[in-house]
Amino acid sequence: MTRKSDLTRRRFAGGLAAGVALAPLAAPHYARADAGLDPLIGEMLMLGFLGAEASAPWSQRLARQISAGQVGGVVFLGHNFKSRAGVASLTKLYNAAGGRYRPLVSLDQEGGAVQRLGKKLGYTSIPRARQVAQKMSAREAKSLYLSLADMVRGAGFNFNLAPVVDLEIDPANPVVGKWGRAWGRDAETVTRFATAFLDAHHDRGLACSLKHFPGHGSSRGDSHDGFVDITGTWSRAELEPFAALARSRAADAVMTAHLYHSDFAGRADEPVTLSHRAIEGVLRGDLGFAGAVITDDLDMGAIRNRYPLQEAVVRAIAAGSDIIMLSNSANPDEELPARTIANVKAAVADGRIKRSRIEQAEARVAALRAKLA
Repeated sequence: MTRKSDLTRRRFAGGLAAGVALAPLAAPHYARADAGLDPLIGEMLMLGFLGAEASAPWSQRLARQISAGQVGGVVFLGHNFKSRAGVASLTKLYNAAGGRYRPLVSLDQEGGAVQRLGKKLGYTSIPRARQVAQKMSAREAKSLYLSLADMVRGAGFNFNLAPVVDLEIDPANPVVGKWGRAWGRDAETVTRFATAFLDAHHDRGLACSLKHFPGHGSSRGDSHDGFVDITGTWSRAELEPFAALARSRAADAVMTAHLYHSDFAGRADEPVTLSHRAIEGVLRGDLGFAGAVITDDLDMGAIRNRYPLQEAVVRAIAAGSDIIMLSNSANPDEELPARTIANVKAAVADGRIKRSRIEQAEARVAALRAKLA
């Protein structure tokens, strides 16, 4: 999920912050049958947004949607990081916007090529994972990652979409290897340094998401752009860090990758993100992971080029995902939360999603949120 020009899984075409008054959010003009589901579904949605400061219209609207229970979390993308003051105003806005629950305020802060809080905003640069593993012990790495976690928390974020626990199977891999985002080629090394990263964040009251299940380090393509088949390159060794961190209960959440593997697909060409067999069968069943599962951005080419967005949302939830990430970037839609809630409710009504699946997801997201300081 990396590209030098953007280094993000998405690409775009901005109670509440003091002194900023928000107008009431207009009631959505969608069906309201079984309204009790609305806040449960809303809690599952993590959205991107336009704007680089709290006063931007899109930023204000998203804050109102959080307050109304239509959105449970926000994800900051590269274009949201224009100034340190702007980021601070945005995180203050969203943290104060929570109604019945505390919103997840997230970013990608790995170090190396993927660190939103970087030099341009006056933050200390953190080395890429490969360099850390080559030059530091795990104990030294934890000290480094405590400084990273301090930056994340100090900027107002509570959920880091990191660490990468992929194995560097192919150094030329366009998503992981090329950018030095993995700590090594073997599961023991990756697990050891990932534990240091997670422990540092937990010491600061932050949650993290492992990525990219079931392993992106052997792919020959980039799922930002389109369909990627890992059937011939992937090995089960790539599951080992996920399994070890699930066993140790260090993992708060796991992010799925939009990768196809014939052993994981319940349907022809079905990517992991939309596969019940992959999420419930492998991640939860075989590996024993009990925490929240978060999709990678459903606006990425691997999904967008093959599925209508709302169909992808329904299939991801039915497959076992608890948090649905929507950068809202390919075709920005101000009413995406209300539209998505209505669509998921329709899927519950016609049996494509069980109501118990929504309730299960809400419970997992609430448990994730409860870990935050």
